[in-house]
Amino acid sequence: MDSQANTIERLNSRFLIPDKVIFADEKYGFPTIKVCTQKASALISVYAGQVLSYKPAKQNQDLFFISDNAYFTEGKAIKGGIPICWPWFGSGVEKNQPDHGFVRNRYWRVDSVTELLNEDIKISLTCSDDEESRKIWPHRFQLTLDIIIGQTLTLELLTRNIGDQPFLITEALHTYFQVGDSSKLKILGLEHSEYLDKTQDFAKACQVGAVTLSEQMDQIFSDTRHDLIIDDPVHQRKIQVTSSGNKNVVVWNPGKAASNAIKDLDKDDFKKFICVETANAAENKVEVQPNCGYWMSTNYKVE
Repeated sequence: MDSQANTIERLNSRFLIPDKVIFADEKYGFPTIKVCTQKASALISVYAGQVLSYKPAKQNQDLFFISDNAYFTEGKAIKGGIPICWPWFGSGVEKNQPDHGFVRNRYWRVDSVTELLNEDIKISLTCSDDEESRKIWPHRFQLTLDIIIGQTLTLELLTRNIGDQPFLITEALHTYFQVGDSSKLKILGLEHSEYLDKTQDFAKACQVGAVTLSEQMDQIFSDTRHDLIIDDPVHQRKIQVTSSGNKNVVVWNPGKAASNAIKDLDKDDFKKFICVETANAAENKVEVQPNCGYWMSTNYKVE
């Protein structure tokens, strides 16, 4: 990367939309994209291609949680917002493979910033293979993230195989939703879905009723519907999650004990968020053939 100031100047010279989109040096230490329209505001980090903030107009609370202890350091993941887990979800197989893949630890390229006919803002970011990535995962790829900011927030993640051999991926949009009190929320839409419980050595179980938070949750739901509701009575809002291209939904909260042990979380942060992740995980690997692509998307609407 160029120096921070030079990078921001260059990005603004190409992509600035006056009074709506500007590149800036926020407190996070990475170039960020600030969006502010009559419909919503948002903040996106060019490092990790990560949405950090989204707030619809007339909403008092941000949709997403960011830890006060989050690392904003190259080579580390940012705790909060929407990290992108790719090309694997969970632990890597080899020692040099970081948890949840490597694209959340890299800078992305800004390809375009567009105001659509309906006045939504569309931002396209790309992460591609290079010499360093091929030391970790020996495949040629192009990963594109389209972020559409309006009265709702849409993320579209497209994996392209630009090599000459097929590859397998797992993936997730690891979304940290800000909530008033995680012990009081309900997640609707996963009733009767089977899941793997990672806190119980991947034991299989079936969800009975709405999902509510236990002391610690790390569950990979399968056979899921693609419309969920996060009912947050403390913030008096319901978050509608609509997805496509995913075979799984992951629900994660570390609970009190684990939250105390995670350095980039505060001891009480487990009360402030719930992760509800659009994913292809566990046994649901996606095979991408050469010169082909795979698309996964999610949309968030605050009611």
